Amino acid sequence: MTAVSLLEERFTGSLRLFGRNGFLKLQASHVAVAGVGGVGSPCAEALCRAGVGELTLIDADTIERSNLNRQVHALESTVGEPKVEAMARRLKDINPDLKVHALQQRIDGTTLKDFLATLPYYCVEAIDDLKAKALLDHGLYHSKRSFVVAGGAGGRIDPAKLHLSDIARAKGDQLIAHLRTVLRRDYGFPHGGKKFNILCTYSEETPRYAEENGHKVFGALMGVTACAGLMLASEIIRRITEENGGKEV
Repeated sequence: MTAVSLLEERFTGSLRLFGRNGFLKLQASHVAVAGVGGVGSPCAEALCRAGVGELTLIDADTIERSNLNRQVHALESTVGEPKVEAMARRLKDINPDLKVHALQQRIDGTTLKDFLATLPYYCVEAIDDLKAKALLDHGLYHSKRSFVVAGGAGGRIDPAKLHLSDIARAKGDQLIAHLRTVLRRDYGFPHGGKKFNILCTYSEETPRYAEENGHKVFGALMGVTACAGLMLASEIIRRITEENGGKEV
């Protein structure tokens, strides 16, 4: 079987859905996913399975057994491995022709400038650390990247209550509320309900808490975390396939 026919067989669904021109845009695209946990790992897999030709994965953590209930690269055989390496290997097994870069690193103020210079135009920010999240979102926005942001998905059981909207309009999501505050206070984003022009996932479902050692903590359900990741992937895929007004590449 030729390389062309192998590629078409792998991505028949995308070819039928987006047409040859849309699929060629996906093949030519490069997307970065920052944070490959409960939301970011299914997002990265969805991008790969759609036919995105190049992915950069960024995450400093290793896989723990507590990740097994929701993260697609978390297996007994991968516990203890860097998340980006396990995810990269899984994606290459889906599409051996995928170009994938595994960056095991944290994002902080000392490395942000150099880090941003290496990122592609399309990015997904799926980090749960608020400081790093705000820092990266600010950097992506001012470097004019096309990106989307993950809100909180823990403590919820109903994926139907997930939405995708501007950060300024998201309701009921504590992580996005805190992010919005930091972006306004520290980075000069607009007040008064004005749009940020950054889309995020968020849930209007009241989160459920557990008590551990006198502290409130979240559990997580893959039915919700994965759906949030798939929403982010679908938005990036839409942007890739619809840019340039549908003109031939």
